[in-house]
Amino acid sequence: MAIWLQGLLFFLLVVAAASVVVALLQKFAPPTTRGHNNELGTTLFELLTVLYAIVLAFVLITAWEDKNEAGHVTFQESNELVGVYWSAAALEPADRDEVRAAVRAYTAEVIEVEWPAMRDQEPVSSEGLLLLDEMRAPVSGQQTDDDVEQARLDTVRDGVAVVEEYRTDRLFTAQRGLGPVMWTVLVPGALLVFAVMLTLGTPTRKYQFVLVGLISGMVALMLFAAFQLEYPFSRGGATDPVAYETAIERFDVIDAEYSQ
Repeated sequence: MAIWLQGLLFFLLVVAAASVVVALLQKFAPPTTRGHNNELGTTLFELLTVLYAIVLAFVLITAWEDKNEAGHVTFQESNELVGVYWSAAALEPADRDEVRAAVRAYTAEVIEVEWPAMRDQEPVSSEGLLLLDEMRAPVSGQQTDDDVEQARLDTVRDGVAVVEEYRTDRLFTAQRGLGPVMWTVLVPGALLVFAVMLTLGTPTRKYQFVLVGLISGMVALMLFAAFQLEYPFSRGGATDPVAYETAIERFDVIDAEYSQ
């Protein structure tokens, strides 16, 4: 189901539920008779809504920035993989082929195994680390007096180390949600705002339906957005592995046009 349709259905569901609560409440306490609550109720409502809006805005901004950062990290990691693939051309043929095979295997592991695990919020296996060791192994113990050759070896070693750092950042971001503490603030906070809103008196019954429905719907949409953005590699706003798919295409071009 499209993300916008999910949001619309959630919005309508919350508005409908809020309208049912208002209809039930009006049978026992019509809003036209609760005007005496407005002086204190309005002050309390404004205080709660301001505090809640600040917290919710902070959550949404943080979630959006984390999503953008996650996408940026995937391109940084894939670019470093291409850099290692290029740098391997300076090695001996056997070492070059071993490094490049490990780079391809690692990239395929990210797309085919790690990405589904991140999407489902499951632990990622250590296979990726083992493949990084395979990249590093052909050059880890090599030393030479030739400065140019040593620089090439160092370039490959440093590139693998950077890939490992970006991998760590990606996996950490994939598992870092808002956490139960933050949701404990957001959901009860929304209910508290809703409860205080029900105590306010309104000129007509219809006006209370409009007031409660609009505010409840807006809060519901913001909570829906926070939920979808919570995990950058999962749910409706999931980041795609397009950076790694592009890297594989670049590997093929390097082999076809620049390898001897």
